[in-house]
Amino acid sequence: MPDRSRLAKNTAFQYGLQLAKYLFPFVTVAYLTRTLGPDTYAIRAYVMAAMTFMLMFLEFGFTVYGTKSIAEAGSVDEERIETSAITYTRIGLSAVGAVALVPITLALPIMAANPLYVAIAYVGTCFKAYLPDYIFRGQEDMGIITYRYVVSQIVAVGLIFLMVNGPQDLLLVPILEGLGALIALVWSWENVVRKRGITLVRVSGQRLKAVFGESTVYFISTASTGILSSITLLFIGYFITDAAQVSYWSIAMTAVVAVQALYSPITNSLFPHMVKRRDFDILKKLMMVGMPVVLVGTIAFALLNNVIMLLLGGEEYLEGAYMIALVSPILFFSYPAQMLGTPVLAAVGRVRQMTASSVTACLFQIIGLCLLAATGMFTIEAVAVLRCSSEAVLFGVRAFFTWRYFRETRAMAAQED
Repeated sequence: MPDRSRLAKNTAFQYGLQLAKYLFPFVTVAYLTRTLGPDTYAIRAYVMAAMTFMLMFLEFGFTVYGTKSIAEAGSVDEERIETSAITYTRIGLSAVGAVALVPITLALPIMAANPLYVAIAYVGTCFKAYLPDYIFRGQEDMGIITYRYVVSQIVAVGLIFLMVNGPQDLLLVPILEGLGALIALVWSWENVVRKRGITLVRVSGQRLKAVFGESTVYFISTASTGILSSITLLFIGYFITDAAQVSYWSIAMTAVVAVQALYSPITNSLFPHMVKRRDFDILKKLMMVGMPVVLVGTIAFALLNNVIMLLLGGEEYLEGAYMIALVSPILFFSYPAQMLGTPVLAAVGRVRQMTASSVTACLFQIIGLCLLAATGMFTIEAVAVLRCSSEAVLFGVRAFFTWRYFRETRAMAAQED
């Protein structure tokens, strides 16, 4: 299959996956909120939030690192070594995570009251962390990721509809969701071992240490984004006393994140393509075509703020629809920032620069929040402007590092001539 046809096919599969990731959680939440009731559903929601952070820790940058390693691997033997090192390290991290989760569970009232739910949910989270998606991405064969997710979710969600009938069935929720994750895990590894011939082999401690160290750089970049969002919400919760404004912010950022997720299929499929081919022509075309579309989309997002707020929050939140318009510039800067991240800087070996850009944007946001608090100018509107500015900083720093890479590459080429 021609390289760009494969890229287009993988992008289509990734968009199918993204659509499924919108649909299945929406259906599940809609059913469980009504079936479990507010008090019981709060347990699931709280534990799910905790498991999101645990999954980030367990993945530890291995998805991006592993994708690059598999894409660069010259033989099945190299793929086996990289896969084994990542798998063994993830298993070790899951043990560390289990130990760390004990005091966390005991310290938080909702989790302390439901330790069995937490334990079952963590097992399901580990199943998700062990998925070898980096192999499928690195080999540019992403269809299985979409098929696997859809089938496993049909099973899990279908069983939830059949078996969860009230608050008394709460524990069935993580069990059935874990079952879905287990189906995906078995399906994936069966394909990896049988079809691709990638089996687990013995790996030296030195190699494990090297893989962990290299993945840490990717993890810091990913974690910076999560820290930025979490700290911003923490500051808002402390300095903004109007609960309604906090809700406006939360809904607005939910809408932003949902739109940003539409960029991921492009960057996910483009990353291994760029690792293997350094195809900057397709990157240039995606930027030239994408930026006008993103600009129009950003303007539409801002103008339709009332409609979006009505859909996500309801009529009682319409007073805060202006917040959606205020944060809309994030979408404009986010597209080029993501395109210059893993598809460019990580693909050409400038991972530390990519991470530095993420950390810089995070620090910019934190310093800005502190200054707003110190000067008595902390308002929800000011935070919105700051958040847009931090996204612009992220894009600006990555654009600088990309420009410097091309300058150095041209200089080296001139010297060789």
